[in-house]
Amino acid sequence: MKYVLYIIILLLNTSLFLQAQEITERENDSINTVLKYVNELNNKGEYGKAIEIATQTLEYIEGSERYELIGKSFNGLAFSYAELKDKDKAFEYSFKARDYFIKAKDTLNIVLIYNDIGVTYEDFGMIDEANKAYKKAIDVLELDKPHKYVIYAKVNIGKNLIEHSNNYKEGLEYLYDALDSAIILGLDPKSDHIYGEIYLSFGYAFHKLKRFTESELYFQKAIDLANNEKYLHSKEEIYSKRTKLYKEDKSYRHALFMMDKYLEIKDSINKLDNMALAKNIEARYKVKESEEELSYLTKEKNIREAQLSKFYNYNLLLILLTCLLLLTTYLIIKRNTQLKQAKDIAEHLSSVKSDFYSEISHELRTPLYAVVELSNILLRENTNAKHEEYLESLKFSGNHLLALINNVLQLNKVESGKMRAESLNFELKLLITNVIESLEYALRSSNNKIHLKYDDNIPKTVGGDSFKLSQVLINLISNGIKFTNNGNITVEIFLLKNDKGIVKLHFNVTDDGQGIPIEKQSQVFEDFYQEHASKDQTHKGTGLGLSIVKRLVSVMGGNVLLKSELGVGSSFSFDLSFDKIATSNGVELDVERGLEKIKDCKFLIVDDNKINQLVTRKVLENFNLKSEVVDSGRKAIELIRNGGFDCVLMDLHMPQLDGYETSKLIREFNKNIVIVALTAASLEEVEVKIKDSEIDDYVLKPFFNKDLIITISKLIK
Repeated sequence: MKYVLYIIILLLNTSLFLQAQEITERENDSINTVLKYVNELNNKGEYGKAIEIATQTLEYIEGSERYELIGKSFNGLAFSYAELKDKDKAFEYSFKARDYFIKAKDTLNIVLIYNDIGVTYEDFGMIDEANKAYKKAIDVLELDKPHKYVIYAKVNIGKNLIEHSNNYKEGLEYLYDALDSAIILGLDPKSDHIYGEIYLSFGYAFHKLKRFTESELYFQKAIDLANNEKYLHSKEEIYSKRTKLYKEDKSYRHALFMMDKYLEIKDSINKLDNMALAKNIEARYKVKESEEELSYLTKEKNIREAQLSKFYNYNLLLILLTCLLLLTTYLIIKRNTQLKQAKDIAEHLSSVKSDFYSEISHELRTPLYAVVELSNILLRENTNAKHEEYLESLKFSGNHLLALINNVLQLNKVESGKMRAESLNFELKLLITNVIESLEYALRSSNNKIHLKYDDNIPKTVGGDSFKLSQVLINLISNGIKFTNNGNITVEIFLLKNDKGIVKLHFNVTDDGQGIPIEKQSQVFEDFYQEHASKDQTHKGTGLGLSIVKRLVSVMGGNVLLKSELGVGSSFSFDLSFDKIATSNGVELDVERGLEKIKDCKFLIVDDNKINQLVTRKVLENFNLKSEVVDSGRKAIELIRNGGFDCVLMDLHMPQLDGYETSKLIREFNKNIVIVALTAASLEEVEVKIKDSEIDDYVLKPFFNKDLIITISKLIK
């Protein structure tokens, strides 16, 4: 362990030394980049920003031996203050820049700074001092071969002697000397800007000397060079000086001509300045990057100095951090393992929950199927008027319990993300009538009346999720009945749109009951919310009805709207779209035609539940249809092998051999017999298995007898 620790310390020390070397090498490039940016800001006229960055750069490199960089920083400050007409600071920083270039023995930058000092003198009208500075620039660079920087100094002296001292002889000597130097250096006379400066000064001098032919020749050379290289500012200066010369000569026609040229060039420059301004605004976004770079360098310097002064302490700190990192990594891995275990447990619980709901769905709906259907049968067959009220109460209780179970099961589907809309063909008006009839007992007990307003323009048969629509209407009408006494419930359905195979319908369920306070209206669609909890009322319930309504309507593509006023009543409305089904194409058959088609068929009922056997058989008997009953899949297979059956009504949940496996075995030897599943499970749980088992169709229990007859009649050939 001790040797491992020594190795870690050695690696960290080596890393720190390498890092210090890399930072030093990177600093020079970064500082030069910042100083170039300072020059760009000065050229763009952003002197305040240039001063700020140059000052920060000086603070960073102050006390170092990087004299060249210090000199460039002072030179940038001098330029900014000269442009801001701050004479004292401009010269202060110019001479500081010169001193640091001398310390750095940087000859070329010494020449440049003297040139810049000369230009600064000129800016403040100090021509003699400017010429002295230019001469010092020339004296510094005593080389056999002239340098371009010296040419600028010679041109500047010559121009000043001609324009300010009227010393044409000496001024022309400097210009000829500059021209010879440019030729010796091999500068291109067609493109190099220095030639334009020389030609312009020659043209000006010869005009003053009344040598107009030579003056015109050099002015033209200057213009040609400016045209070739698009030196607009040079052209501006040429036309400006010629305008001035012609005005002095009182040659006003020529002066006016030159003035027009000057104004034309000035206009072009203004346009370019505007474009440059736009680019300048865009470039300002890059200022932050340079500031961050400079700030980064300052921070890096401080960090490096701290690392060098407290070397061993940082080694110890890094070792401790490494240990903490290893410990943190271990804790994270351990935590991730715990989270994975929790995730696996949650997924298992979700699967168990789903299986539980699937099983409870079957176990609850199966006896309810018997209760609802037996009450229907008894109501039809009962001749004792005294028992009729009891039977209606029994039927209502069964339907109420079924609606409650459906709400709970639908809530589970929403939470598990399994809810989706189905598409079945059904008669809308018949569905609504059946819903209203199923709630007749509740209406009578609350002394309410229900009114149906149905648009006769709605197609008889539509395609959509009839089961979810039934549940929505049952919940809304039941909600109205619950909060209304001695009042009216109105169900309105009217056509909004009938186009291209789609019908859009508006549904509205209104009551004139107690109403909902405006502050509670946003809560009524929440799970388990019950309005009676805040009032001294007798209304009871699960608080799921309206929550399920909102979710079911949303799945079917609509949105429930609520309008309510306390003491006046409530109105729930929504719009839904359905497929338009042509009843003339034989897809949907009515009960009478269906019964005519299957009246001679023989049915086999396969169900292990005795009560369900009795109920299903009784339903068929009421339609005068023949049937036999078996309580297992094995017995069903034996009977079907012997023949004589046209249709099998198959229960899916049976011990040993369930309905799916039984159907698969039947299909091995009989492809023609019709198999219809009668199941109390939810459609989402059985649909895929039904198709895989080659079952022809299904009917969900409890069912409307009409739906059973129509489903069978469509399948039997």
